[in-house]
Amino acid sequence: MRRTIWIAIAAVVLGLANGRTTLASEAPANPSTRILNLLSRATPINDFVDTGPAGPSPGDLYVFSERLFLASAPDDQIGSADGRCVLIDPATSRFDCSITGKLPDGDILVAGTLTLVQGTTSVGAIIGGTGPYQRARGEASSRLGPFEGPHEVTIKLILTP
Repeated sequence: MRRTIWIAIAAVVLGLANGRTTLASEAPANPSTRILNLLSRATPINDFVDTGPAGPSPGDLYVFSERLFLASAPDDQIGSADGRCVLIDPATSRFDCSITGKLPDGDILVAGTLTLVQGTTSVGAIIGGTGPYQRARGEASSRLGPFEGPHEVTIKLILTP
């Protein structure tokens, strides 16, 4: 379950982090919108911090780092995603997460609730970033694959001047 959680989060961040390239087959309705199709893959950094009673309980943490790739170039790493999630509901594997996608030209920040169950799609909000992503907004959806990944990420990134 841990691997699925941090891979999902990384997938979301991966999608957000590479907002410079439009990968969709159709042009977006808004010229400042970028639609990205990405993949994320786990790294060895995937830690569960049990903060309360033994076993999963509200308030427990996941801390992770993932590698990010364009779906069209799945062997060429374009960035990384670092995040932390707080367990809200152990029965449904629902977490509140904050993720930073690191790219050569800036960072993209994503926040949202993720249900960390293989095959589930979760959506997070793009809440800003640094450099060219300073005023970024939009959303990132992540469909979780197997624990080690890859996870499919679709990013709708809106860049405003």
